[in-house]
Amino acid sequence: MHPLRPIAIVAIAACGLAACSPDAPSPPESQPPTPVAEPLPETVTARYDCPTVGIVEIIREGRFARVRMIDGRIVNLGVIQGSQPPVWSEVGLRFMTDQAGAELSQEGGRTVRCTAGELPPGDPPG
Repeated sequence: MHPLRPIAIVAIAACGLAACSPDAPSPPESQPPTPVAEPLPETVTARYDCPTVGIVEIIREGRFARVRMIDGRIVNLGVIQGSQPPVWSEVGLRFMTDQAGAELSQEGGRTVRCTAGELPPGDPPG
């Protein structure tokens, strides 16, 4: 008998057994991803127009002032608790309201007077 013949027989038998073995179990079906809920639109309770800067909206029950700059940037300013008149601040920016309207100031010294604007349709007045 040829010395490689037993190896060939074993190889052929292994291939045959592999062909007869049951299919490998299919991976469990994956669940479709749960859709992420769209965030509810913020309720704007006050809105101020600040010429050359943009618009400031008071949101989240007065806890934040959202600055929508004319260049497209958006900055959220947090309220300083207990401040009277109300003051919202973030590094380099400060927004405060007073009897005459409001003002947005930058740390570098630039201050812009803002006037109360109309609320977007559907938002209740604060």
